[in-house]
Amino acid sequence: MKTPKALIALIFAANASVGMTEPLARMQGAWAGSGWARETPQGPPETVRCRLENSYDDAAAALSITGQCVVPGRKMVMEGQIRGHAGSDRITGEWVNPNGIGSVGISGVQRGDIVAFTFRAKDPATGRNLAQNIEFRVSDGALYLRSSDRANPEVMMSDMTFEQ
Repeated sequence: MKTPKALIALIFAANASVGMTEPLARMQGAWAGSGWARETPQGPPETVRCRLENSYDDAAAALSITGQCVVPGRKMVMEGQIRGHAGSDRITGEWVNPNGIGSVGISGVQRGDIVAFTFRAKDPATGRNLAQNIEFRVSDGALYLRSSDRANPEVMMSDMTFEQ
């Protein structure tokens, strides 16, 4: 069963944050979301539904993520951690998808209400390089996520909304 790579990036992105430490803390709890994602820039959008359970460690300024997503006919389990860095706009973290790319490190920036980073990985099944721009924000009790293809930023790869 093949897992859409855009979905992997989508889920990872949904688990990042906005701003410095406070938005990471605002992402804790149970989230349910839906929207769409595509596997390749030329591929069709697929309906995606996800449930995430996030916990925040204030002392470490780290958000830990566990979740499951469903694309028609497929399920995925994910884990990850996103860390803010005091006095800096940087974020770093790891994402693990045992059914796809394995473990991948990420880094990015937080500015205003936006967290942005590039997700890069190599598909172990095809050897294809994957790269997406991820942008998300937490506002009015919802988590909004969008991603685009790194090589052609006008091509949207995913768009989802999560609520608690």
